[in-house]
Amino acid sequence: MAERRADDSTAASTSRFEEEEREALGRIVHAFQTYAIHSDLQLDRWKFHFSQLPDRHKQILHGQSTKYDRAAHCIKSNQRFFKAMLKAFDDDEGGPSHLAHAADAGYEAAKAQHKITPIDADKVRYVLKNLARDWSSEGAEERQKCYTPILQELKKLLGTDCSSPPAVLLPGAGLGRLCCEVAGLGYQAQGNEFSYHMLLTSSFILNHSHTSHEHVVHPWVLSTCNQLTDEGQLRAVHVPDVPPGDLVAGPGLLSMCAGDFVEVYSADENHHAFDCVVTCFFIDTAHNIVEYVELINHCLKPGGYWVNLGPLLYHWADSTSSEDMSIELSLEEVVRMAASLGFKMIRNELLQAPYMANAQSMFNTSYDAAFWTMVKEADVELSCNQHDHYYGHPADNQCHAQSGHLTSPPPPPPPSIRKPVAGSE
Repeated sequence: MAERRADDSTAASTSRFEEEEREALGRIVHAFQTYAIHSDLQLDRWKFHFSQLPDRHKQILHGQSTKYDRAAHCIKSNQRFFKAMLKAFDDDEGGPSHLAHAADAGYEAAKAQHKITPIDADKVRYVLKNLARDWSSEGAEERQKCYTPILQELKKLLGTDCSSPPAVLLPGAGLGRLCCEVAGLGYQAQGNEFSYHMLLTSSFILNHSHTSHEHVVHPWVLSTCNQLTDEGQLRAVHVPDVPPGDLVAGPGLLSMCAGDFVEVYSADENHHAFDCVVTCFFIDTAHNIVEYVELINHCLKPGGYWVNLGPLLYHWADSTSSEDMSIELSLEEVVRMAASLGFKMIRNELLQAPYMANAQSMFNTSYDAAFWTMVKEADVELSCNQHDHYYGHPADNQCHAQSGHLTSPPPPPPPSIRKPVAGSE
């Protein structure tokens, strides 16, 4: 009897969890659907402030009305991109299982009249800037500085004879460009991503973009500060610069696993599963960075490599909630901690690394990023497992352990339908 009550409790808990996940996905889809609405509120603010000016000042700034009209056009263009993206999930019967109900979930969120928060709106705009970084010609210089050193290091470590492709894990995969580049070297690349904003967009780009410059977005239309020119603020960016399938060396080399890094990869099936783990602008997303390093050790085969590039801008450092754990270590402490967890440093330097740079802005962010390679010399026991991992707040923008796959882009020619890596689901 007690066993039955336990089973009923587990089933109820699973049902609640799935309901919360669907609601979270619905909120994100709804934020994409209403991009133009919350963007027009920004435009209305500009117009209102302009209307308060004295007539003489309005005459001096007579070009503002035209700029506002052009900005409205750019907003509509961005909304068309999001509409096309979401429509793909309507029509995508064979798509990733964790996104299969995206359209319905968005409809339910709209019907429930979920309010779009400023954070939701900001994250949608952040997606547009990430598209420019990962999938536009404009982003090539930034990718050269952030991705090329990693790719060169992988070739040195893993070689170029890929008759038996080395397995490379890339947590925090974002929109998937680095994953495609790694698969382009002939390695078996598996990305992992937690954010529904990124999962939806990367699935669309990877699985539904077959020609160069297929889509037009305006990433900086609502960025009013530090603009050199109006043209720069309103300019169009065409994505993708190259079809994802053209980057990948062959079918079956690219997959994406959705869910929390710790929850998904602490599973026994991922023990000693990868020849290399690549973390690019990722390790500072941890609530507990020690947990991340333990898990990287867990995933690597003996003698496997950990290649890292990025800053230590701890994402939870400014949280005012006591529920949001944030362990913030110096670079020196991170290196010392990794050594105590079975890693030996074989390369360690600082590289200039821009992040989401806008070439036509007066302000850009660039880091002296830590770039290292460590080799795994010893196994360590995991302190966590997928049942007791710390999350902080319940997910409202993230996908927890929906261990499906975003599928391989079609190798050209001809385009083939999705070929996931075995075991990625």
